[in-house]
Amino acid sequence: MDILTLKKLSIGIALGLAVLGTEAVAVSTAENAAAAETQTTAIDPRIQEFTLDNGWKSIVLPRHETPTVSFYTWADVGSAQEVKGITGAAHLLEHLAFKGTSHIGTTDYDKEKVALEKVDIAYQAMMEELHKGDKADKELLKDLQQKFLEAQEDAGQYVVPNEFGMAIELFGGRGLNASTSNDRTDYFFSLPSNAVELWFFLESDRFYEPVFREFYKERNVVTEERRMRTESSPIGFALEELLGAAYKAHPYGEPIVGHFSDLQTMTPQKVMHFFRTQYVPASMTSVIVGDITLERAKELAKIYFERIPAGPKPEPTRTEEPPQNVERKLIFHLQSQPTYMVAYHKPAKMHPDGAVYDAISSILSDG
Repeated sequence: MDILTLKKLSIGIALGLAVLGTEAVAVSTAENAAAAETQTTAIDPRIQEFTLDNGWKSIVLPRHETPTVSFYTWADVGSAQEVKGITGAAHLLEHLAFKGTSHIGTTDYDKEKVALEKVDIAYQAMMEELHKGDKADKELLKDLQQKFLEAQEDAGQYVVPNEFGMAIELFGGRGLNASTSNDRTDYFFSLPSNAVELWFFLESDRFYEPVFREFYKERNVVTEERRMRTESSPIGFALEELLGAAYKAHPYGEPIVGHFSDLQTMTPQKVMHFFRTQYVPASMTSVIVGDITLERAKELAKIYFERIPAGPKPEPTRTEEPPQNVERKLIFHLQSQPTYMVAYHKPAKMHPDGAVYDAISSILSDG
């Protein structure tokens, strides 16, 4: 990126912060919103937490030794919240969370929005013909596929690739990443303490107005990730089969990356519905550690995160795995080195015996 582009990006982010901050402060003042109640934890008296009116929780640990602040957002959303037909949605959503918003990642969102709608229309038309199977008109299908590609190219002209990450890098940020597991999705990075407001702006914006631009390209990336880690990996394949055999009822038996057919039929509408129902403030917790005061963190959290509408926290997974009364054994003959895997059911991680099982696992696995 050249210096001119960097300057434009810097100015654009700064303006976004200023405008958004002014509007949010005005609303907060007009409503005379009460300050979020602060609580101190027993682990360390410096650790304090507060919850905004919409349910978004923050945990703050001021540490002024170095002029940096680390941020970690925990979403109570993972593969266990998925249902058949959308397996892999949580992991795909993690990827899409870096694609930007209506403010970040676009040169003209009004035009891009129209172009993205045309992409969806072209995709639906193509899939409708494709689902006819042997009765599909091959020439028509070829034409629809071409129109779908052209629609994506048209929408792509408004995309600023990786602007979300470039903004963080521009302001000295480090460690930008995320991960998805069965029960949660994590987003994290660090910034110099003189740029903390950038995190509040970017992090709140991607959970307030996410834009799933380049959706089908990213879906292909995740599909290839599955091929590489599962279909093309004997160990990955065996592990997926092992978990599927271990859990007959509970969603822990489903692959986090998703089933291939579900990924192939995933749409922006399916993922957005999953996002709107699962990524509510009551399911979100942010941890802020570093050169920042509690008062400053609360001030910025109210300005940026409280604009996200509250919503009902989704019901937790109620499915209980029935007792396993017989041994389950799987044998695969693959082109690979001999591999042996064994798995035992154990209590939940927060069970009083959780540490005991961790120790047993370490002794048996690590020697």
